[in-house]
Amino acid sequence: MANPEHLKLIEQGVDIWNAWREKCPEIHPDLSQTDLRGVKLQKINFTNTNLKESKLQFSNLTGAQLKEANLTKSKLQEACLQSANMQSCNLSGAGMLESNLQYTNLENANLEGVQFNEDTLLNQANLKGANLLLATGLSTTQINQAVTDKATQLPDYLEEEMDDDFLLQF
Repeated sequence: MANPEHLKLIEQGVDIWNAWREKCPEIHPDLSQTDLRGVKLQKINFTNTNLKESKLQFSNLTGAQLKEANLTKSKLQEACLQSANMQSCNLSGAGMLESNLQYTNLENANLEGVQFNEDTLLNQANLKGANLLLATGLSTTQINQAVTDKATQLPDYLEEEMDDDFLLQF
């Protein structure tokens, strides 16, 4: 459960929250199981924040700092995470149907078992070193629109599709 003091701070808005985070960077906030559906959280600093099992559907997290945040099993359907820094964050088991991840930095993020769909936007998302094993709902088109490297771990069904596409080129 979320820390009541951290909940009070987030309720005061992004500016108050970010000022507190700047003043106390050593604290790892706990907002686990918090309902933040539809909240405007542009440019919020959620670095090292525990958001496990939080409800963030329809939230605007454009430009948010989520580096090393724990978003395990969080609900992010139709959330806007465009240009967010989600480097090394844990999104395992999260729901990301129809979310906007364009230009998002997901380098070395754990996306194992994440639920995507054809409406999830991944244009220019940085998936270098990301773990997408057991993720569902992705297409080769979405992966081709993102930035990947040799360390990116794709789900088995995509690995097979990519191999088939390679063979079709001959």
